[in-house]
Amino acid sequence: MDEPYIRQFRPSLLDGIEDIEDYVPGGFCPVHLGDTFADQRYKVIHKLGAGGFSTVWLARDGIEQRYVSLKILRAEDSEECNELQIQQHLMSYTGDHPGCAHVTFLLDHFTCVSPNGSHTALVYAVAGPTLSKMYSRAGEVRGNRRLRSERARKTALQTVQALDFVHSSGIVHGGAYRFLFIDVDLP
Repeated sequence: MDEPYIRQFRPSLLDGIEDIEDYVPGGFCPVHLGDTFADQRYKVIHKLGAGGFSTVWLARDGIEQRYVSLKILRAEDSEECNELQIQQHLMSYTGDHPGCAHVTFLLDHFTCVSPNGSHTALVYAVAGPTLSKMYSRAGEVRGNRRLRSERARKTALQTVQALDFVHSSGIVHGGAYRFLFIDVDLP
């Protein structure tokens, strides 16, 4: 009888560090600074972060001459990429809706192959800081600062507009990064 799997590595408690033991067939795509993708169009400059399903890299787009965010999914999560389907669906609904300006749209996508499998790569514009980063500073007690009321109101309005656009296109956020297609004609 096979022995149960015993974890050999303790994952880091730091944010943005993926589990090294997920670099296996079906897992993460090994990426190094300086690597290029999509026929050398995107050159990896810096790691931005990681999660359970992907790693995210700052890359330079050699054609458009701009920095982009390169999100490379685990091989097993690339087979049925909901995020790509959602993005393609949203892009077909763009128009004059005010929330459209506050949704991050896919710039490009491609497939890359590694020893761990075939990975879907999604290319986005580089995003700014999170809200929590905007009101906290290193060395200060967490929650010590607040967003100015004008910025908080503007952020809330843009968030509601973005959600309204997404909902009006027939997509609902179901929590934990799960999105659902809905019938737009429902009351």
